[in-house]
Amino acid sequence: MMNFKNNNKILFIPGWLDSGSRHGYQNSLDIWNKSIDISRDFKVDYVIAHSIGSLVALYNWKIYRNFKIILVNPVISRRGIFKRWYKFNISEGIPDSFKKSINILQIIPSLIKTIRLFRIPALDIINTIPKKNLVIIYGENDIHLFDREAIKRIKEEGFRIEEVKGVGHNYEENMEKAVFEAISLDI
Repeated sequence: MMNFKNNNKILFIPGWLDSGSRHGYQNSLDIWNKSIDISRDFKVDYVIAHSIGSLVALYNWKIYRNFKIILVNPVISRRGIFKRWYKFNISEGIPDSFKKSINILQIIPSLIKTIRLFRIPALDIINTIPKKNLVIIYGENDIHLFDREAIKRIKEEGFRIEEVKGVGHNYEENMEKAVFEAISLDI
């Protein structure tokens, strides 16, 4: 497997309070711990976005329309998000390596960013993306944060959606294999 994590033409946008470096990505947009303009041109060929980071990718695509998108376990619906997050935390939990990387002082500012991001009309934007430029990858065990109703509607529109067996919401090695395959097949 080529090391796509070191490719400057691939941008990784992590989920809530996570960082690209924790997953080995050289080029990442760590919006949770920094003040970053999400409306600047990313100037990449691919954007891989995990969880709530998917909203940032969609927002930027709406402006520039100049990259292909791989959404991994996208959290694009705010409906009942706190309850869904609580259930996720109880059933799947947060990896220890992630817990150790969290800066407690960033929780409140990150929650405010998240609330703002949920104003992005994700489904409306997805419907404007050419089908060849988007793939959605999700873990079969991500039963709380990944909105199955939204995905059903997206799938009915003919977008490519792939399920990864034995995986939940957290970004892990099996997800990376599916991401690599999507890039290798040029989405």
